[in-house]
Amino acid sequence: MQHAARQPDLDPEPSTATVPESAGRGAIEAYYREVAPFYDADLTARGDLEFWRRIAEQHKGQRVLELGAGTGRVTAVMAPAASMLVALDLSPELLDLAVPRLAPFPHAHFLRGDMLALAFREPFDLIVAANDPLSHITDPAERDQVLAGVVRNLAPGGRFVLDALWMSPAAARAVESRGGRVERRTSTVNGQRVAVVERWERTSRQHHQCSAQYAYHRPGCRPVIAEFEARDWSPIELLARFGRAGLTVAELWGDYQGAPWNPETSSQLIVSATATSR
Repeated sequence: MQHAARQPDLDPEPSTATVPESAGRGAIEAYYREVAPFYDADLTARGDLEFWRRIAEQHKGQRVLELGAGTGRVTAVMAPAASMLVALDLSPELLDLAVPRLAPFPHAHFLRGDMLALAFREPFDLIVAANDPLSHITDPAERDQVLAGVVRNLAPGGRFVLDALWMSPAAARAVESRGGRVERRTSTVNGQRVAVVERWERTSRQHHQCSAQYAYHRPGCRPVIAEFEARDWSPIELLARFGRAGLTVAELWGDYQGAPWNPETSSQLIVSATATSR
């Protein structure tokens, strides 16, 4: 991993050797180990890349930190506008896939680390979390820990943008139904058609927790099945946790075109926040 060799402005390094083991951390790594070969192909229809390109352009020439960078699909569209970019992820398998993607950008650096231990020497002007990596963090205290780390590493006047895992009323009803919400689609991986079955089922309505399962079916192969526990955001929880952490919500968007968030009709909940004056 040649890009990971240089790890700028980090003290101490939040590597697997120094980050305290959290309860679900091993399960998260195992999940991404299974889905890594299918990850990019399964996100081609997400439609969020132009949104993240616009966000980066609004912070042209500034320092950027991406949490849960994965294979670098968002990192690559943000890198051209940044003066320096650090892409952080827990999964070595995803970061291995990301290295070739960022080869044209020597100012972009990959770092294997945990969001629970953000400790950089210099702050960032923009911190982003695409496709909500915080959804894997189901423990309330750990969510607060991540947000506190964001505030600690955000420059004065800086911005934090989270594409939150949120469910519209219709989506929530489907997930809470017997058997949960099941979606089927087809993607192409290395020229091979892959049938994808995605299932989300509510496990705790009170705590907004779900069981998520992705099954990948390839001709002539055993299906690859990967699962994780997720916690989706309620607007009340989001605003309360952001406020306690010292983040002031500036904008709520309901889609990747920047429409205002509507709790009944929006497809997404994207939050733009700044650090409360310190």
